[in-house]
Amino acid sequence: DDRRLTNTMVKMTNILSMATSLAVAFVFHQQITTTEAFVVRSTSRIQPGNKNTCSQRNSIRNNDNTQCEDNVLLLPLLEAELTKLQGDSEDDDDDDQARSIQDLQEKIDNAKTAAEFGVRRVQAEFYDAFSNCDLQKMKSVWSDSDDVCCVHPGMERLEGSKAVMQSWEQIFVGYSSKQDEDDDDDEAFGIVPSNVRVDICGRTAICACVEETGGGRLEALNIYRREGGAWKMVNHMASPTMTRFRTG
Repeated sequence: DDRRLTNTMVKMTNILSMATSLAVAFVFHQQITTTEAFVVRSTSRIQPGNKNTCSQRNSIRNNDNTQCEDNVLLLPLLEAELTKLQGDSEDDDDDDQARSIQDLQEKIDNAKTAAEFGVRRVQAEFYDAFSNCDLQKMKSVWSDSDDVCCVHPGMERLEGSKAVMQSWEQIFVGYSSKQDEDDDDDEAFGIVPSNVRVDICGRTAICACVEETGGGRLEALNIYRREGGAWKMVNHMASPTMTRFRTG
């Protein structure tokens, strides 16, 4: 009886172990995003001058399943590759490797410059659409994803592309009516961002700025996400500036 009980317990343990392994594998598979899968595939060492490097990079696909090489999304891979090459160069004095490091550093710098330029451009397009009450241009700036969020000054948070766009439409209609009543004040709704700070991390860009309006100043935070090779707004928050903290 003891032997049968032991065998039964061993079988049950094996079954539970297998079930647990399958569950963990399923959850891991579900949680891996496109970017995470890209990073996992890219952890293998890429030799300098390897002809397969280009094909590996070109195999990365955007969320819409279109195939292209987006150096902004490739920045984590490029920087990891640069770190690896720099570590290897300390033990090996190779002219080809030195050139590979130089070329890779130049590509990283160009990608970072292009990324910040793209973010600042879409930021300018956002405030241009805002100042001119251009709803169509505002729609082109925002992502049409359901996870977008917007908090207008003194208002509750809005979630989802439909709700956010409806709020902009209501704001534009209201200010357009105000401008029609006051023909002498063409700049009544002019908004100019100042003190702009841009931080880019992977496919996400965070822009903090001060919105200068005809009636005051607002602290604003805009978040953009890389989608299909373009930066799209996914979050906008603005709050009026009442007082300033004294520092120093």
